Amino acid sequence: MSRPLPKVRAASWYHAVNRGVERAVLFATSKARDDFVRTLGEIAYTFPVEIHAYCAMQNHYHLLARAEESDLRRALVRLDAACSLTTAGARLRCMRFGRHLIRVTRYIHRNPVAAGLVPRPEHWRWSSYRSYVDPLQAPSWLRSESVLGCLGSIGGRQRYRRYVEDGPRAFDRRDNRSLPT
Repeated sequence: MSRPLPKVRAASWYHAVNRGVERAVLFATSKARDDFVRTLGEIAYTFPVEIHAYCAMQNHYHLLARAEESDLRRALVRLDAACSLTTAGARLRCMRFGRHLIRVTRYIHRNPVAAGLVPRPEHWRWSSYRSYVDPLQAPSWLRSESVLGCLGSIGGRQRYRRYVEDGPRAFDRRDNRSLPT
């Protein structure tokens, strides 16, 4: 059985983006991206930081996290050092709970599709998207329940999949009221 995750004190939601210096390659190989995801899990067990979504691209990464800003910054420094990343430093955007979180996770999960790397988000294995649509794929440290909970307790994963893959216009009238445009 895995050890318990650290308690997160009164915290804010952050979308962290970290790019390579002058857009240099951060993750040159699949192994480098695998190491990044493994290290994210270690960070979640070491720091009082909840990881809610992530995506490792070639020259940057995205995280949706909930933490005190100082704890998140310390965790990101450790993450970059452990993965030997030369970054420009994370930009943190504090955000509101609710619809904005759903939009940000969709943006994070669609990043590889928008970059033309894969045709569908589930084809990019260095993102938390598969964990959102299939709970059996989810690592124990990933927290998807807050975002999925915004979509209702029953059928939230299916609604999230449709929202990410087809966009807000793919919903019928009843579903569309609960999703951002």
